[in-house]
Amino acid sequence: MPSFFPPLTRMALVLCCLVALIAGTVAAPAQTISDINKANGFHEMLMGIGPGFTAAVKSAPGTPVQKVQDALAAAMAGAFDPNKMETSIEARMDGKLSAKDLSDLAAFYASPLGKQVTALEIQASAPEAKEAKKIDGAKILGELPSRDPARLALYRKMMDDISAVDTGEAVALNMGYAMLTEMLGAAGKPLPDDQVMALLRKQTEGLRRDIDNDAMESSAYVYRDMSMADLKLYEAFLASPAGARYYDQMQVALGAVMTDEARSFGHRFFVALGYRKA
Repeated sequence: MPSFFPPLTRMALVLCCLVALIAGTVAAPAQTISDINKANGFHEMLMGIGPGFTAAVKSAPGTPVQKVQDALAAAMAGAFDPNKMETSIEARMDGKLSAKDLSDLAAFYASPLGKQVTALEIQASAPEAKEAKKIDGAKILGELPSRDPARLALYRKMMDDISAVDTGEAVALNMGYAMLTEMLGAAGKPLPDDQVMALLRKQTEGLRRDIDNDAMESSAYVYRDMSMADLKLYEAFLASPAGARYYDQMQVALGAVMTDEARSFGHRFFVALGYRKA
């Protein structure tokens, strides 16, 4: 069982990066949560969660035996479905933002800056850019303290504005708790909540540090060519009432839906392993 938590940790890093760096794809007037999420590439982010989870499991040290791999494949069928998740998230967000918030969000995504951020994020999120983002992002981040401390501080402020690390850690722990309790219950070995959390925290030691580092490396790479003036404007949007409320509500809804999906995945996984009947 412990071998499944390193993939969970990497999944949290993927989620943190995606949530922290959501960008627009088609800038257009938007007056509903659904319109906003379509305008800023939210659906595309959700589409990457399932494949990201699968890739994290497959790349884990000590790859699981064939029986477990087959069970994982069966459990992933229908898991983290982007359309289902999007509908659930938007239902949870419905009515949480004012008309002015939605108008302000739409205006940003339709602006030249919103389009610029969009273009950079699309380019950086391409599969062929994955390795470059990790390697070059780490290199750029390592040079910033001496070369451009002001830019480094701005990246930190942007991540703090949207509570990227806190959210990434909370989502990972909630997902892990839901998955672990489902698996333990299916195996007939339930544990008290405090013991489950103790086990979970032990297996995800260093999670917060890794999420923070990954978010900063991603920021350093994605926004490397943006001017400081544009970065400051983008940070101001993230910290604005509309931007802050949107990210707060979106992350709460995303975390809840991801936790539900993790619990469902844990059930299907143990059914596939033969521990319980469907």
